[in-house]
Amino acid sequence: MTTKAPLRPYFRWMVLAIMSLICFAQYYIYDSITPLGTMIKSELGYTGAEYGLLFSFYSVANVFFFMLLLGGILVDKLGLKWSGILYGFLCFLGAALTALGAWKGLPGLLGGGYDWLHTAFFPQASTELKVMLLGRMIYGVGAECILVVNNKVLARWFKGKELAFAYGLNLTIMRLGTFLALNIQAPVAEKWGLRTSLWFAAVLMGVGFATYFISLGLERAARGRIGAPGVGAGGGVAPEEKFVLREAFSFDSSFWFISLLCVTFYSAVFPFQSYAPDILVQKFGYTVTAAGHYTSALIFGTMIFTPILGWFVDHKGKRATLMILGALLLIPSHLLLGYTHFPPVVPIFAVGIALSLVPAALWAAIPMMVPESRLGTAFGVVGYVQNVGLMLFPYLAGRIADAHTVTSAAGEPVVDYTSTMLMFVVLGVAGLVFALLLKWADGRRTDGVSIEKVLLR
Repeated sequence: MTTKAPLRPYFRWMVLAIMSLICFAQYYIYDSITPLGTMIKSELGYTGAEYGLLFSFYSVANVFFFMLLLGGILVDKLGLKWSGILYGFLCFLGAALTALGAWKGLPGLLGGGYDWLHTAFFPQASTELKVMLLGRMIYGVGAECILVVNNKVLARWFKGKELAFAYGLNLTIMRLGTFLALNIQAPVAEKWGLRTSLWFAAVLMGVGFATYFISLGLERAARGRIGAPGVGAGGGVAPEEKFVLREAFSFDSSFWFISLLCVTFYSAVFPFQSYAPDILVQKFGYTVTAAGHYTSALIFGTMIFTPILGWFVDHKGKRATLMILGALLLIPSHLLLGYTHFPPVVPIFAVGIALSLVPAALWAAIPMMVPESRLGTAFGVVGYVQNVGLMLFPYLAGRIADAHTVTSAAGEPVVDYTSTMLMFVVLGVAGLVFALLLKWADGRRTDGVSIEKVLLR
């Protein structure tokens, strides 16, 4: 019998790089409409609240139909191969439908269904908006569930090794997608049109989906070889932990505090990021393109600091402490943007640092608390709670902005975002409270596991 050669040490980094590509595309799609907010409202005639719905609907199915909870359970039950293919396809389908909704040929494509769709429900909303919302909803299911697949893949390959650093690099690659979306989408739209930029994003998602099959090839090549997940030093394969449905949600208080921190923290960051370009246009007088570039400073900060902080977490611990610092940093950043004319790139970059501090510690802490057999479910629960915020707060931000919108003498809408920024400040304060409670609960654990300690081996 031929003995399979052990895996090279770099093999798991190849898995990380290839797996990150589909998530890179997924992040690009989420923010592909962020720098286009002003154009979407002017060219498609959407209100601020309707623009906010494009972000809120990302989470509608995940929250109201529990798709993300079911998705996390399916990742544990079906395995990574088939769940990854399913959710990657949903990402591509959702991105294509979003672009289709803004397409000028939509009435001809739908025929009689165009008028029916307009009057059948939500008659105050256009058919175009409904198709775009359907696309964002389908994409939201696929995007959040593919992140569950991604997180479980990395936990399998890096647990007990460089897990936080691996998550940090993974997040850097993913946020490169957001960074490029903020810098590419507006110039593409200005040169070739709004609709072309949306189709460009959909094609990119299709390419990202295709790369997932490469990661499946790497998993197949590693099967049974020393260095692969579950394979011991002697080549023996450890039995997988059995998934038991009745134990799926038996998590401790530390896990629930980390979930509540997740929803408040990310609700203070991602909905803000969605409105940041228009805030820069309205309050600071930037052009649409320049606003997208300056907003990308937020992502640039995360790309620099997340891997560095991930390395720190692996070697020094202090996960709960970093989460406290990250939540705390949001509060003065949002206050400066909402209540002063301080150069906005500084607080926006500071939000990016916060978005490095919390995720670098948060995502690597979850595999420490939860057995691998329930890891997909755990990531699904955290994602579900996070999606409640991502559904609610973009829409609330839009409603608050609409309530503080007036028409200028030239007939242009002028928005005062001060009250919207106050909402983000309150979310930052709530996140800080849950981070402090997490550190308190972590200090009271009796199972010997502490997220403040180092587990690198």
